[in-house]
Amino acid sequence: MLKKLSIKNFAVIEALELKPEPGLNIFTGETGAGKSIIISALGFLLGERSGSDILRPGAPSAEVEGEFLTENLPSGLADRWGVKQGLVAIRRQADPKGRTRAAINGTSATLAQLSEIGGFLVDFHGQNEHQSLLKPETQRQLLDAYGKLEKETKAVEGAWAAAQALEESLNAVSMSEDERGRLLDLYRFQLAEIEAADLKEGEEEELEALWPRLKNSEKLFTLSGETHGLVDNAAGDTEKALEKIRALSAIDPSAERLTARLASASIELRDLSGELRSYGKGVHSNPSEVDRCLSRLEKFKILKKKYGADIPAVLARAGELRTKVASLDDLTLDRSELEKKLAAARGKLEKAAEALHDRRAAAAKKLSDEILKEAQGLGFKEVRFAVDASYDGSDIHSSGGDSVEYLFTANPGYPLRPLRYTASGGEMARIMLALKTALSRADRIGAQVFDEVDAGVGAVTGRLVGEKLARLAADKQIFCITHLAQVASFGEAHFFVEKAVKSGVSAAAVNRLDPAAREREIARMLGGKKQSSELGLKHARELLAESQK
Repeated sequence: MLKKLSIKNFAVIEALELKPEPGLNIFTGETGAGKSIIISALGFLLGERSGSDILRPGAPSAEVEGEFLTENLPSGLADRWGVKQGLVAIRRQADPKGRTRAAINGTSATLAQLSEIGGFLVDFHGQNEHQSLLKPETQRQLLDAYGKLEKETKAVEGAWAAAQALEESLNAVSMSEDERGRLLDLYRFQLAEIEAADLKEGEEEELEALWPRLKNSEKLFTLSGETHGLVDNAAGDTEKALEKIRALSAIDPSAERLTARLASASIELRDLSGELRSYGKGVHSNPSEVDRCLSRLEKFKILKKKYGADIPAVLARAGELRTKVASLDDLTLDRSELEKKLAAARGKLEKAAEALHDRRAAAAKKLSDEILKEAQGLGFKEVRFAVDASYDGSDIHSSGGDSVEYLFTANPGYPLRPLRYTASGGEMARIMLALKTALSRADRIGAQVFDEVDAGVGAVTGRLVGEKLARLAADKQIFCITHLAQVASFGEAHFFVEKAVKSGVSAAAVNRLDPAAREREIARMLGGKKQSSELGLKHARELLAESQK
């Protein structure tokens, strides 16, 4: 559960401290006010990748801090990060170059470590996540998560990898010496090309964020120098003014408060002048750095064109090449022995895949019943839903021999068909909510985020969605961004997000609404007017009263 969230200079948020309630926390506001930025900041804190664009214009860095109460961290993870009394503090910062640094309970942490611990703290359901539910791969992963099939899936993965390695070796033995030599030369050349690049995780993102700064270094240097000169002159003038106002205060003590303000401004201007001077030195043109950045980005482009869509894919290809080289090099086993080992490995794989299928089939039946039960409470009159896990022993891969498909129909007399062919946008959002509700009983993650889960539904169904979220919030902390008053009325805490212009830059503010302000906001959502009539307020009060029963 999230106890406190602090955000500074993140996108349109200048400074924000949020203390949510344990139950259902509602966020509302006009479109574009910055509601989803809060969710993005929470995602950034827990390991999502980012760039320099998250930085508020003119800010030296962005920072997000969070305190979480948790009882579900694995003991090894809790011990590693010194989690005591179920409290974990996480901080992550980003600089103008797009580089980030993070800490968990005061100890430096990598992006992977943030993601690892974040997976036990918050479950995100974004505006477009329901689209991923259309993919069979996602459907299989959700079924495995629901059935807690990690042990069985790992067994299949291991057995499949062992069988693949033996098959590679058998293929190598079957080759002629010339064929083997040609492949070895090719694989070694490709592997050497990847290894020579010395790829590092996150380097490409850092260089892409750095390149605009290097490319415009002369302009940045000139602008920062001119700005420094103006600020330095202003600081000098302020110091002269400070001498005058001190003399004034000696005569009239009532001006002392003005003296204090001017003194503070003088210190701030001198500090800003020093930072601008340092900034200017840091952005001065460096041809060697420009060449290095361009060269590395070009190298990444070439490697991705040859070996994978992104750097992780290129590194994975390097691992495959090492396995292939090792298989071709190690020909100490004769063909008959390899065939026996491969037959045994395939038998082990089939046994593991069958065991996984049995568990999946049982989990699929249970999940089907739960989702159907939850969906019936979300405005579907005669919905039918089933999770189908069909097994094909002749087509076993690293995730087993199952083809998992979610089947759905909301129309009486129509057969069940794959979800991706039958569900509308509003239906998809509700099915995902039903799925999340069912999955929440199977996991121990304390907080869940729903970003516009009510997209595409009307007022009547919106009320059902609100009821569902309220029941889910009985033992979970829920964050929900919504545009529907029928959903918002169920919140235990209601936060209003609005955007204004501050010093020429957009800034989002978040305020927790008191009962009277909440009535006005619900009335606005119902009628679309900032100044609601008494009739609108009466409707809002009735809606709130009904929702809190």
